[in-house]
Amino acid sequence: MDLGTLTLAEFVLLAAIGFAAGSIGTLVGAGGGFLIVPALLLLHPDASPAALASTSLAVVFFNAYSGTLAYARMGRIDFFAATLFALASLPGAVLAALLVRDVPRGAFDGIFGLLMVAAGLATLRDPLARARASAPPRPSPEREAEPLVTALRDQPRRMRVGAIGSAYLSVVATLLGIGGGIVHVPFLIRVLRFPPHLATATSQFVLAVTAFAATVTHAAAGTLAGRLDETLSLAVGVMMGAPVGAALSTRLGGAAIVRVLGAALCGVGVRLLLRAG
Repeated sequence: MDLGTLTLAEFVLLAAIGFAAGSIGTLVGAGGGFLIVPALLLLHPDASPAALASTSLAVVFFNAYSGTLAYARMGRIDFFAATLFALASLPGAVLAALLVRDVPRGAFDGIFGLLMVAAGLATLRDPLARARASAPPRPSPEREAEPLVTALRDQPRRMRVGAIGSAYLSVVATLLGIGGGIVHVPFLIRVLRFPPHLATATSQFVLAVTAFAATVTHAAAGTLAGRLDETLSLAVGVMMGAPVGAALSTRLGGAAIVRVLGAALCGVGVRLLLRAG
């Protein structure tokens, strides 16, 4: 699909894919790239991984930006942690965007697919194992973040672990074109013990920053050339779907959100394994 050649039916299809990715991605804090990449693989079986990753990351930026605005209005984002993790992730995101054209994808996709399936199954089995231990029950998702934000600022070691983990995860996620939320949210919940609602919202902020940096890098390298119409069509859908996902998150408990994420992890892992095979 080159610039200016989309039919109405193609636009509607891409916008619908974007809406689904935007709503589900924002709900679990994942940016939607884990849904966009498989859809693009089906639509473009002969496209290069770099081309698909660049399109997906550009759409992820629009989704994460819209989701960040929605979550900011709800007061759910830990801006202190989000800013630190985003700054730590920037170099890896830029590096991965430059390397994606040269890295063999088959074996890498297979290994990462196994890891994602394992993480998804573990999350589905016990979605709040560590999140329960992080703090006592709180009266609402909006207020559950308040004590944790102060605790994180008072724990430099914990914040260093979060920054280092975010940096490494951004490299892997940008290589795959999935943005990073699909692996960053479990990291925030399982390792840093963020409450699920705070983890999904904070991840959206980090995604917006890193996806923007990766998209600019891809544009400068020319991998987005000729894909503007497709990217914008998907972006229209995700910008509409992101507020829907943020609104739905207020109606689901923490365990439900993590179970959705666990199922998404398994789905992405299976897709990567099939692609590697």
